[in-house]
Amino acid sequence: MLCAAAIIAAATNLAGVVTFQRDGLPFFFMRDTAGVHWRVEQAGGGDGGVSIGDGVIVHGTREPSVKHRIVATHLATNAAPSAVPAPMAVTIHGIFDEVLPYGDSLWYGRTLAAEGLLRDINRRQATTQLLVGVDAENIQVEIPIPIEEALPPDLRLGATVRVVGALAYTSIENYSAGVFGRVENVELIPRTVEDVTVVRSAPFWTVRRLVNLIASLLAVFLIVFAWAITLRRMVAKRTRELGESIRQRARAKIEADAARRERLRLAADLHDGFQQYLAGATFRLKAALNYLPPDAAESREQLEKVRLALQHTQNGLRTTLWAMNEESEGPESLLELFRFAARRMAHWDGIVEIHSTGTERQIARTFAGTLLLILQEAVGNAIRHGAASKVRVTVNFTEKTLEIAVSDDGCGFEASAESPAGHFGIAGMRRRTADLGGTMTIESAKGRGTTLRFSFPF
Repeated sequence: MLCAAAIIAAATNLAGVVTFQRDGLPFFFMRDTAGVHWRVEQAGGGDGGVSIGDGVIVHGTREPSVKHRIVATHLATNAAPSAVPAPMAVTIHGIFDEVLPYGDSLWYGRTLAAEGLLRDINRRQATTQLLVGVDAENIQVEIPIPIEEALPPDLRLGATVRVVGALAYTSIENYSAGVFGRVENVELIPRTVEDVTVVRSAPFWTVRRLVNLIASLLAVFLIVFAWAITLRRMVAKRTRELGESIRQRARAKIEADAARRERLRLAADLHDGFQQYLAGATFRLKAALNYLPPDAAESREQLEKVRLALQHTQNGLRTTLWAMNEESEGPESLLELFRFAARRMAHWDGIVEIHSTGTERQIARTFAGTLLLILQEAVGNAIRHGAASKVRVTVNFTEKTLEIAVSDDGCGFEASAESPAGHFGIAGMRRRTADLGGTMTIESAKGRGTTLRFSFPF
């Protein structure tokens, strides 16, 4: 209970043993012969050169506070090092029950051990501040890791950690005015980084990651909608430009042909891109399911529903948008454009090799963009469907033709069944190749890999 009489500053002599000391801190904690823990600060700063277990004699002035704090004017060791009490295991709830509301607790300065959820990490210049809590109660933990050093790999938001450290806190205390405020900034001060250990690793799928995933999917759907509206307006504009001089029948035929071509193009583009994007998300969800503990039934059920939803929406857009970006940002050279795009595709790393023969010639930018779409689909099929570990892309420049060969060491397939119903990959490559005036051939057999050959006239 809060002392009725005001505690005034007074000269104090203490004898006891050092229970906590950390290099760089201007204070240490000691336990006197009566079993009371004190925070000892030197008038000139510094930690006094003491170590845990040292017997010390402290002469100084006690601060006017319910917390046991003394500013030492003289400090000396008086005995050989001795054993210190083991950390007292408590809960975070127990800490707050003990120190609230005014902080008049004999736990101040005592070494405690508590577990909680890691909720925040704040990197500072010389230290790293952690926020560890249970329910609505949080304690601060400051570990001696400067901002330029990496944190332990398992010290991540959402992990359950065990902290061993000296208890400290602040509160408003004004004895002359009779004001005693509530305790604030409850903290455990660990002596070393090893005093903060991960009891249970953080789950991969946090609320923030799920929100980011949903937000990303929503953004992609909005792009698809906007792009479809733009295509519709482009078709309408091209149709109007034909003029009133064209007969209604010819106009209807042109509109029908244009609509058909745009539908085919949209179907191919949706297959060539958005499916790849969602496939990556599906793989991550599968990996996340493997990290869940056996008793996380509700989380597993929700993630399984998300995975099924992603599988049902794999008919999207990413390849077209990807190719547009690569075409706009990449170099003018076709070979360098291919290599630039390959470096941007993380799942191609170590698998795709790009080679060339002949003397490269300049080609139109739109032509290169379509070739990039064809290459992305061909390599994607080799990795995704053929499970290839190596894909070799050879670009051959001859006097009259541009030839591209994409060969893989995958499982292969029967060429007669190259385009099953509902799958637009190979059909889309054939259509794009034909639009450029080229030809496409397939060489494949089960267990012998696949080679796609494209030839375009110059």
